[in-house]
Amino acid sequence: MRHLFLGRPRAQRVLIAAAALALGLIWLDAAATRAAAGWASAAEARGERDQQSEWLARAATIEADAAKAKEGLGEGKGYDAAGLVAASAELLAQAGLTANTDPPRTQRSGPFALHSVQLTLRRTDLPSLLRLYALVRPRAPYLAIGAVQRQADRSGNGAVSARLQLTAVELAR
Repeated sequence: MRHLFLGRPRAQRVLIAAAALALGLIWLDAAATRAAAGWASAAEARGERDQQSEWLARAATIEADAAKAKEGLGEGKGYDAAGLVAASAELLAQAGLTANTDPPRTQRSGPFALHSVQLTLRRTDLPSLLRLYALVRPRAPYLAIGAVQRQADRSGNGAVSARLQLTAVELAR
């Protein structure tokens, strides 16, 4: 191999060396990028492992808090998914609002089930939204409003459009 390289004119040897150097630099750059991605992935995995270790170390405290929360809730006072939809329709009617509702979603965790429904209110007035809040407030902690997004209507007549999430808790028996 050496005689093939040295047997060439000087200009060709310089070009071959430059091409080999350029290919080597490209390979090193790609290897460094892969190594950095692997390092970042390992660091993220270590962070997730540490976070999970923290949660597991606090498992007894979390279980005790859940038991205490369960004692504070009365069985049968929560809302299942169908009850949440019915309660949202009733509350909207009492507040004088109409809304488009998405189907309810349920998340279960231990003895609790959280049901949530997304409500979209178009071209309504702010006092009606505040009335809805006032009607929901006495039903806490079984029913709550969260994730409210509101936007002024473009017509300029003082109306607002809002998207909010109504969440209900149910104590599994």
